[in-house]
Parts: sequence; C-alpha cells; structure tokens
Amino acid sequence: EYPYGRATDEGRAMMQIVHDVAPDAELAFRSGFISAGNFADGIKALRDSGCNIIVDDITYITEPFFTDGVVAKAVEEVSASGVNYFTAAGNFGVKSYEGIFTPITAPAAYVGMAHDFGGGDYYQSLNLAAGTYTIALQWDDNYFTAGETTGALNDLDFYLADQFGNKLFGFNRNNLEGDPLEIMPFVVKANVNAKIIITRRAGNQNVRFKYIIFRGEGTILNHIQGTGTVIGQANAESAISVAAVLYSNTPAYGVAIPTVASFSSRGGVLVEGVNRQKPDIAGPNGGNTTVNLGGTNIDNDQFFNFFGTSAAAPHVAGVAALLMEAKKKYYDNVSFTGTEMKSLLKTSALALDSTGIYTNGGSGFVQADKALQTFSNPYPQVTGRYLQDSLKIPGTDTVTVVIDGKYFAGNASVIFQYDTIPAVVTNGTQLVAVIPPFFGNPPLTVYNPPLSPSGLDGGNSDSLYFFGTIPKNVVVTVNDATKHYGEVIPPYNFSVTVNGESLTQSGLTLADIGLENNVTYSSPANNLSNIGLYYRRASSPV
Repeated sequence: EYPYGRATDEGRAMMQIVHDVAPDAELAFRSGFISAGNFADGIKALRDSGCNIIVDDITYITEPFFTDGVVAKAVEEVSASGVNYFTAAGNFGVKSYEGIFTPITAPAAYVGMAHDFGGGDYYQSLNLAAGTYTIALQWDDNYFTAGETTGALNDLDFYLADQFGNKLFGFNRNNLEGDPLEIMPFVVKANVNAKIIITRRAGNQNVRFKYIIFRGEGTILNHIQGTGTVIGQANAESAISVAAVLYSNTPAYGVAIPTVASFSSRGGVLVEGVNRQKPDIAGPNGGNTTVNLGGTNIDNDQFFNFFGTSAAAPHVAGVAALLMEAKKKYYDNVSFTGTEMKSLLKTSALALDSTGIYTNGGSGFVQADKALQTFSNPYPQVTGRYLQDSLKIPGTDTVTVVIDGKYFAGNASVIFQYDTIPAVVTNGTQLVAVIPPFFGNPPLTVYNPPLSPSGLDGGNSDSLYFFGTIPKNVVVTVNDATKHYGEVIPPYNFSVTVNGESLTQSGLTLADIGLENNVTYSSPANNLSNIGLYYRRASSPV
C-alpha cells in the first residue's frame, strides 16, 4: 500500500523511474483521477506531508485552457511554499486549432453564425484514423467553475460532418452562465476524411477559441494554426513542464542535438493573454520499467518500455532530487526553491535549436551534470594523454603533456610526484601541463579544487603513467574458517582483487600476477589448539 492509495500502473512506472534516477529518495503516491478538485487537494496534501518535489502526468480536459483552473492554482500555492513541481507537458502533439471567432453565415443545417476558417470556408478538413476519439473545444470567456462570479457570455458549438459537409453529430450544451467548454467523444471504425464546423449559437463576442484532439490519431489537413496543446497545470507559471525526447535520440547515443518526440505537446497557448513559454525543458522517455503499459519493446530486452511525457517528467524530477541533495551536502543544508530549480535546469539544458526557448522542448534537454557543475566541482575523469612533442623523452626531458578526459574545471591543476603543476584548460575535456624531468614512473593526476564553501566537492582523477608498467593494487584474502577441538585444520584457499575488481573482472589470471601454484599457508593453530582466534596467512616469493 502506498501512503495515499493504490498506485495506478502508470504511477508505479513513474515511481520506478524516480527510484532509478534517485534511489534514496523517499517516495509517496496520491491518486488524482477522481476529479480536478480532488487532484488539487492531493497536490496540497503531498506538500503538507513533507514532499518537496511533486510530479504528475494527469490532464483534465475540463480545466480551463486560457486561465488558471483549480489544479493550476494548487500548483502555484505549493510552489510558493517551496515545492518543486514537475508535470508532463502532454502527449497531444500539434493536434489543435486556435483562432479568433470570425462570424460568417452558417449552412442551413446549423443555428447561429459559423466560424470562417479562411476565405469564407466554414469547414476544416481532418483525416481520422480508426479508433476512439475525444475532442474538446474551449473559448476565452468567463469560466464559472474556475472561480469567476459569472459564467460564459457566449455559447459556441462544434459538429462533425462527413467529407461532403453532411452533418453527422455534435455534442453541444447551452453554455451561457456556465463553463465555455464542449466535448465531442466518438468512435471511428475505419480511416476516413471528415470536417469540423464551429458555430456561435448565442452571444456576440468574437472570442478566442481552441479545440484539441485529446484522444485519437486525427490529423488536421487545412487552415492549420494555433497548434499548441500544453494546457491546464502544465501551463501554470511556476510549474516545470516537461517535454519528451526518445532516450536513444540523445548525445549518450551519438545524437548531438536531440529532437522532441512528435507526440509531445507543443506550447504557445496564452493564459490570461500571456505566453508562459511552455514546455520548460525536455527529458528522456522510452526507457525500461517492469510495468506493461502496452508500448513497443524497442530494445528487445525483458523489460517494458515506458513512453510519453509521463516518462520524461519523472526523469527530470529525479534529477531535481539529486541536485537538491547535492546542494544540501555542499552548502550546509541549503536547498532549491521551485523558482531556483526551474532556472537551474533551464540554464544548464542542452539547447535543441538556436533560439533557446521554443514551443517544442523549452530551454532544451536536461543535463544533470551541467546543472551540478554550476554549484560544485566534480572529480575529473581522465581517458588518456599524449606528448605535444613526440621526440622528447619523459623523465629525461621537460615535456608538455596533453591530457584528455572530462569534467576538468577551469582552474584544474596536475598533481605529479606530490607537486602541484599549473595547467591550461582549453575546455572541459582537455588540459595541457609542462612536466619537468623525473625518476621512475610516478603517477600523474588531475585535480579539481572545491567550488563549494564546504570543500566537499572536487578531487583527484585516476592516475596516469608515462610508461607502460602501471602499478596494480593486488589484494590476496585467505578464507576464514572455524574448527572444533581435535578437528583437522580446515582447507585453505584465497581470493584476489586487482584495483578493487575481481580477478575475472580485471582480465588477469593467477599466472599473470605470479600466484599460480606459488602460494603457501601458515597459522599458529593446529589440530589440538584451544579455543581462540588465530590468523591464517598466505605467502608467496613473488
């Protein structure tokens, strides 16, 4: 049982992702599927229970498109109290139309005025693949259930017609003094072309309106504009709204500039007349969980792949948990507010295009390491070295060495024979240092000084050597044993680690390290020794 009810399959998958990214994070779950109001109450309940990071993937199509509804207001409330709030941007791609109602005379079968999509055309063409559909229409009007004192002053309706313009059906209420919302659910048995017509049955305002295909693989074929689909709490000012990038379409898999998935909701929807620049950031999706959500097994392993912004959002939330823990460790228990976290993630993201913020993936793809480097230094990682002048001999001559790796701080230095040698860092992946003559084969390491006041960050890289024979730390451990009085000494055996790895992992054999058939054992204990503790030792002439 989870603290706030039984987790849904998707909720379990999201929690697995958070655990994968931030294994020590304490997890809580609260369902949000009863109603928008109950969802909002749950957000505040999680905050009151001590959760400083909250992540959701729920969209209520009845929440206002053009103003903050009850869920968005709950997000603002908990964010103001310090919570980092993450939300899935949505999986509705560009399946939307938005415009200002432009009245023209409607066809005879319809009441009121029709919207002119362009050039006197009161129809918009769609292609509808077979499947179940839910399309929602909203317009910018008084929204009674969002807390406004009066309801809608205009009543817009929309209808589905066949490809020849014959009206099929519409689901249209009298919206006056209520909410400016219409929903059209239907089922398509086979791929078909169809038309949508939008009418104003009552009222006289040319209001801004939008419809979104929330369910179903429909494609808008003409008069394409206003394709943003980030709505509800994903469009809340203080929320961190997350778009989706397939994990294999990232730099870790050789793709320099990731592209946002086509299904990931695009931003651009105005709230109270303001473009809130959503989504904020992009995260990976398509990774593994143990929950079968029906996705394609793209990597052909034994686990199920989890797709959608529902998978991207918990990834970024997990990154936030790691960053908050690091901040507390290095800065005397100081943490990030939601505003600070949003700024940190956005400024450290990998830009997806030259404009920085844009409607597909916000400021770019999340980069945990870059975010961490803004307030702490990592320990450097070295991958190799070479001499600028290959004719010079290390040890005999003064040589200039170029070291390759990553996470080199701008003020990194080289430690060589216990001396600190200044280095020139050309970028975070390469530095240059001048090494004087020396004896033997001493180790060379790169050192990042700490950036935080605690001095707990930074550190030394693994060692590099100029000559091929690299010292190895070989540890031989003799087996423990117990015996009763009069019993023979238990058999001896031993295990070996090389630089902390097992012999198998190191790729070496006992013969390679001189221990094959060359080990003798000793102990002060014998068959008749009294009760006590006795050492068991191994020795070798090597």
